[in-house]
Amino acid sequence: MTDAKPESYLIVCFRYIGDVMVTTSLALSIKTARPDAVVDYLLFEGTEKAVLKNPHVRNIIKIPKGGIAFTKLLSLYKRYDIAIAAYPSDRTVIAAALAGKVSLGITNGRRMEWWKHLLLHFHTVTNNLTHVVSNMQMLAHLMAIKPIPCLTMGYDQDDLKYALSSISCKKYILIHPYSMKLFKYWSAAKWGELARIIHTETDCKVVFTSIPGTEEGNYLKEILSFSPNDAAIFPSGSLNQFAAALVGCSAYIGIDTATTHIAAACKVPTIAIYGPSLTRYWAPWPNGCKEHSPFAENSGVQRYDYVTVIQKDWPCVPCNSETCAITTRGKVECMEQITAEEVFCQLSRLLEYDDSARQSKLHY
Repeated sequence: MTDAKPESYLIVCFRYIGDVMVTTSLALSIKTARPDAVVDYLLFEGTEKAVLKNPHVRNIIKIPKGGIAFTKLLSLYKRYDIAIAAYPSDRTVIAAALAGKVSLGITNGRRMEWWKHLLLHFHTVTNNLTHVVSNMQMLAHLMAIKPIPCLTMGYDQDDLKYALSSISCKKYILIHPYSMKLFKYWSAAKWGELARIIHTETDCKVVFTSIPGTEEGNYLKEILSFSPNDAAIFPSGSLNQFAAALVGCSAYIGIDTATTHIAAACKVPTIAIYGPSLTRYWAPWPNGCKEHSPFAENSGVQRYDYVTVIQKDWPCVPCNSETCAITTRGKVECMEQITAEEVFCQLSRLLEYDDSARQSKLHY
């Protein structure tokens, strides 16, 4: 007599790294509710970095971003007990419907998506008035699973050794100034000014991340030209090594990008500098948050536990656009007008809060 096979789940996410990152709450929820189950991912090549070494994930299946991959998708036909379309894209829904004996997913709820509702056994409709992690939790409810509102990022002892050998100081602020989208960038001069204020006003060293690419390398050189001489660089590596570097830092500062979600997932005091993006939907998620949208005010300075989002409190913010309608300079003004002093003010409050929390734990 053979043992029954464990229930198998496939999470399908044909999006970017940040999108994959927020689905890790689903993997955690499944494994918490059904420890014997196995969870696999189906992703675009390159985005698997978000779930490598994740303790809740068994296998990662990759397809090329630009290809059709019919053969790969057909090889998954009804292989999984449950397949989950974590985003509403056509390819994501089709892949989940093919791979799962039971398929479920999230759609935009538009009339033209009627065929997705026919393909999926169960579906829910995305709600951009709540956070994307709350949308993931709706998928857990469809499976009669209690949602765990936490993201996870994996790393191991080798990653910790890499981080320790790459960063010699004990107290440091880790800064990641890059994004795939130029409209999310803050100016090099302001990053340098912020580094100088941190150097003068705290006992923490500034450590900038580095990533491959000529443009990114030139941008880092420009930032360093405005920064104090002792500003350090964390060498480009894997996201797991980045997560290990986060473990030892006093705080993280970044923009609207995947690494900011990773910082929040690692429960690091996090400052996120946002421009026109919808914070109610896309701000970094504070693990354990019970709110549908911890940053529902959607503009201005917002704080929830160890995560602070800095955004201009203007009538036009957030416009959720890549171009700025109130300028002729070709700049995104709501990013340009955030000052280094504003960011440091919130950083100092977050550092004080974190020190108080640590002292309370020690006292207890």
